[in-house]
Amino acid sequence: MFDRKKTAAFIAGLLICASTAAAPLSAHAVEGWGIPDISEQTTAAPDYEKSGVFSYSVTRDNTVCIEDCSSTEESLTIPDTLEGMKVTELGRTALGSDPDSNTFTSVEIPASIEYISADNLFMYCTKLREVKVAEGNANYCAEDGVLYTKDKSELLCYPMCKEGSSFTVPDGVKKIGNAAFYDTALGDVKLSADVEELGYFAFGSLKGMKSLDLSGTSIHTLGSYAFSGCDNLGEIILPDTLEAIGGGAFAGCKNLTDITIPDSVTSIGQFAFADTGLDHILVPETVEEIGYSAFGYYTDPSGEMKAKTDFTIIGTPNSAAHRYSVDSDTDYNYQNSFDFLTPSQYEEQRALLALDRKEDGDFEYAEVSGCAVLTLCKSQEKSIKIPDTLGGIKVIKIYPAAFTNTQAETIELPDTVEELREMSFYSCPELVRIKIPASVKIIGNNAFDNCQKLEEIEFEGAETIGSSVFCNCSALKKVTAAGCLQEWKGDEPFVYCTSLEEINITEGDGNYMSENGILYTKDGKKLIGYPAAKTDREYTARAGLEEICQSAFIKAVSLEKADLTGVKKIGAYAFEDCEKLSEVIFTEGLESVDSDAFYGCTSLLSVRLPESLKNIGDGAFGFYHNDSADTANGEDPNTLVEGFRIYARKNSEGYQYAKANGIEVISGTAKVFGKNMDVRFLAVLGGLIAAAVLALTGRAIGKNVKKKKAEKQKAEHKAEAAERRKKRLEQEAAAEENEDPQEEEADED
Repeated sequence: MFDRKKTAAFIAGLLICASTAAAPLSAHAVEGWGIPDISEQTTAAPDYEKSGVFSYSVTRDNTVCIEDCSSTEESLTIPDTLEGMKVTELGRTALGSDPDSNTFTSVEIPASIEYISADNLFMYCTKLREVKVAEGNANYCAEDGVLYTKDKSELLCYPMCKEGSSFTVPDGVKKIGNAAFYDTALGDVKLSADVEELGYFAFGSLKGMKSLDLSGTSIHTLGSYAFSGCDNLGEIILPDTLEAIGGGAFAGCKNLTDITIPDSVTSIGQFAFADTGLDHILVPETVEEIGYSAFGYYTDPSGEMKAKTDFTIIGTPNSAAHRYSVDSDTDYNYQNSFDFLTPSQYEEQRALLALDRKEDGDFEYAEVSGCAVLTLCKSQEKSIKIPDTLGGIKVIKIYPAAFTNTQAETIELPDTVEELREMSFYSCPELVRIKIPASVKIIGNNAFDNCQKLEEIEFEGAETIGSSVFCNCSALKKVTAAGCLQEWKGDEPFVYCTSLEEINITEGDGNYMSENGILYTKDGKKLIGYPAAKTDREYTARAGLEEICQSAFIKAVSLEKADLTGVKKIGAYAFEDCEKLSEVIFTEGLESVDSDAFYGCTSLLSVRLPESLKNIGDGAFGFYHNDSADTANGEDPNTLVEGFRIYARKNSEGYQYAKANGIEVISGTAKVFGKNMDVRFLAVLGGLIAAAVLALTGRAIGKNVKKKKAEKQKAEHKAEAAERRKKRLEQEAAAEENEDPQEEEADED
């Protein structure tokens, strides 16, 4: 059962500005789509002054605002004075508040009126045929019984019982006022190119209107419930100027089975297409906001709002439409589970539904170009083996959603199959493991999307693997692909695989390789995927690695340190939500870090950014998403990590990023032995070291000089001693030669 509590604020706001519409809604049985029946609500009436059939209040200017009327006349002329005071305003219930007893067929507004409530006080006039305005009124005028502002820029009221089934809005009218055409007999309305805005309930309950072309207008806003209750409206063409579709804008248009939303639209309000005949809707990528129960809901016989079981949303993956398809709120028992398809998938689905299908046992198939394509498996066995022929024809392809309704834990494919079409195993709820034979060369986009129990898969011969193949495969642990793989489409193939432990590529001549369970391009220059559940606490970039691809390390639960030496580029979301990551090493040569690359890395308290870094995307460093932020009151959930700082050279790109985001930045430092040190201190320290080196060098030189001097002196002494000895020997020799011969003879005797 759908709980309406979540819409309380929306409805409250609507009632404030559209309280006059409530009674007619109840009286004319416009039910469902979450609008409460406030006709039974009671609130204390203000204590107004009375003058005859009129109740009034006195304004600050001492003039009168008529608040209620109890007249039972058919023709009512509003007086220009009451009790001697000028009547200048008409409040939202100035003509009464009971549509069942209202008798007015004609109402004339005096020249004194300066303001008429924007909430359309004529909505209670269920027998009204014309509105008149006295001559001389400076603010309003009437033409053929229709009420306008004086300059005719806004059409305020087309009487409910005015004769005629067609009407052309005059040129110059820019706004169709609140409930201006509500519950009239018109079936054909033409708007001029000047119309820019439709107020709430502007065309509500026009049961005779079957089609409306707004393509020639300049409308930018459809007010809340603008076309609600138009039971027979089957075709409406919206203008390419439209930006906002208000809440309940087409609620209750049961005959509306198709609509094209222009690319200009950015928001779609709550209940906008509730209780319509739509079974699908194409939502442009430009749409950023979609309210609760905007489409895909109907009112059951008990009056409860429920989701359709066969509603399809067509849009761009990861867009607001995609998020809406699975939107939920446990507090209010709100859960969407609509089929979501891209435009091309939707067209493919239509082509699929047009096939002439046949049955063979538990399988449904169609013959295409002489071969069988498997379109549906109805088996409820835990293990399914697909035959190689169906109806005697070779099975070559598995078509979208063929196994969605099975309960199989394992599925065996024959080696005749050549291709798995997009979403072929989409939301296969019990599938745990599967091996894709070497014959299968093409794996389509989202082939295993939402297989939430799938743990292991092997592609034995795939050459092309599509994008988002493992979207929402939260249990996937191991992926193996053949070395012949040539192309893996999509920027982030494993972004939803939070349990992934390893990615393996076998040997081959393809364009990919794996190393330690990590996926790289064959040349090793790009890292494509790092398993989120890999238990390693550190990662060191392999030699030659230049780029970390988008979302490559997203939610890596164990990673604490990343040495990215040599890496030049880091893609968007590359390390998003790596909550344990506390240290990252960059080196000169790093050129680019894309947006949100390290978003949500709450343990990373500092980074040193090299001067070579020239591009830093929004939120690349220092921020996380604060789930408790009061976004309803404008609080930004993107919160700066407490204590985060950046080390960067002054005026470098890193320095400028820090300044622009209010991050503490420290310049003039260098990292030495893992510590950040002031370069001035390093300069002084360097000087002291140099002096010490010089002193030590001088001492060594002095010792060498002394040694050489001693050796020289020793050599000189040695030479002098040798010279003295030589002279002594020479003297002794000379003395012997000069000795007396007689003395010698005497001696002989």
